[in-house]
Formats: sequence, C-alpha cells, structure tokens
Amino acid sequence: MKLNYIILITLLSLTVGNVNAQNSSLDDRTFGLTASIQNENLDFQLPIWLNQNLVIAPVTGLVYAQDFGMDLTLGMVLKSYFTNSQEAVPYVSFKSAAIFGIPDEGDTITDFIIGVGFGGEYFFNPKFSIGIEYQGNASISDEGSFRFGNAGNLNFNTATQLSASIYF
Repeated sequence: MKLNYIILITLLSLTVGNVNAQNSSLDDRTFGLTASIQNENLDFQLPIWLNQNLVIAPVTGLVYAQDFGMDLTLGMVLKSYFTNSQEAVPYVSFKSAAIFGIPDEGDTITDFIIGVGFGGEYFFNPKFSIGIEYQGNASISDEGSFRFGNAGNLNFNTATQLSASIYF
C-alpha cells in the first residue's frame, strides 16, 4: 500500500511539471529532464524555465534496499542564472526537500533539507548541458532517523552535485 501511495505522489508531481511546461512558450527551452548525482544518491529533476534566467524544478529520488525499505525524496529547486549566455553560465540555487524513510516494518521517518548552492552549467547547445554545484545544506532529522548521524537535531553539511540535462 505504501508503494502505491509513493508511486501516485511521484506521478502527480511529474504530471504537474509537464502541464505547466507545455503552457510555456518562453525561449527555446521550456522544460527538461535532469539527472543529478550527489554521493550515492541519484535524483531526477523536471526543470521548468520561467524566463531566460530563472528555473524551478520539482525533484524526486528513490532508493530501495531489499529487506530494509526505501527512501523517497520529494522537493523543489529554484535556480537563478547570472547571465543568459549560450555556453558556461554560473548560477545560484535554493533547495527544499523531504526525505521519507519507509521501512519494510515500522513507522515512516521524515527528514527535511533546505539548502543553497552555487554552480555552473555548460550548454553544449541550447538543448543539452552538464553542471556542477557546490552546496550548503541544513537538515532537520526525525527523532528516529540516523541518516545524518544526529537524530532529532539540526545538521549542516556541504556537498557537491553533478548533473546532466536535456531540454525540450
């Protein structure tokens, strides 16, 4: 039952992103698909271009371990580019997310993350890019969570994220 609920939430978030993107006629890039990796986590984003310098992107990630359970990440990223150059473009980003730890047995554990990042994205052409981002993230752990090694408390960490994007 939990798996059905998680799949439904994920599909709804993907649908909302696609509906908003299809109504946009800004520039050549209206929406896209981004895969990003940070440590062992692989997340997918649906970047939606609001104008030439501003992107909002729903984020989702899923990790499953047999006989243990799964982690579901749902969040949002706002990215502001400093220029509208066609190649290397620096940006600042703001992120918020919730990570739901859903064990095979027991209660769901929820951790919250907010963060800020600074990075650069290199556009090979207007439809394809790669990027790197340095982040500072604050997390609020659930009382039963050991994800950040400090259950029930506020944590701060730095991280690096690599990404590849295709835009439509």
